[in-house]
Amino acid sequence: MRRQTAGTCEVPRGSGRSIRLDPFALPARVTFTSVARNGSAVHTVVLGRETVMIHRVGEGRIPLTISVPVSSYRGILLSTGDDGGMPSIMLRLLHRNNDLVVPLRAGGDTDDAVVDWSAWGRMLRRPLLFEDADGCIREPYERLGGVILRPVKARRVNKFFAERRPMMLCRRQVGGRPSGVIHREDEIIARDVAD
Repeated sequence: MRRQTAGTCEVPRGSGRSIRLDPFALPARVTFTSVARNGSAVHTVVLGRETVMIHRVGEGRIPLTISVPVSSYRGILLSTGDDGGMPSIMLRLLHRNNDLVVPLRAGGDTDDAVVDWSAWGRMLRRPLLFEDADGCIREPYERLGGVILRPVKARRVNKFFAERRPMMLCRRQVGGRPSGVIHREDEIIARDVAD
């Protein structure tokens, strides 16, 4: 048995058909056909923020349903191509296994592709990748390791800490008598002042 290494998502040329998933309407569902050396398969994908559910039915294959965490994907790949003289842009959720690659946008207008690219990167918290003309996959900017920025969480959300008096303030006295004694609206002092 040979290992399947190549797989592509087909959008029929000249049909005007395009795929575009909205990154702000998750979970999203898409059905597409992938073509490989050993035949074609129909993939139905349900894409959420944390997991990707893939149901694959192919010619001569056993039906397969698999759940893949989004964190196992390499990133959001932006690739350009030429579709009958018209430039086309394709966005894919890239995985090391080509059977698990999910198309996010194929064909259509190229104006909003970069906006969708960055929106998918923020929503799925995956790095942005692009494919050069020579087929090399790179990042558009340098990153510091695998650091991904996330929203800041409050460290003290416990009600006990919110209502507690700090230790430094517990040592101090709460209050006392005023320092000067006042009798008949005149302050009593120890010395007399001569006019």
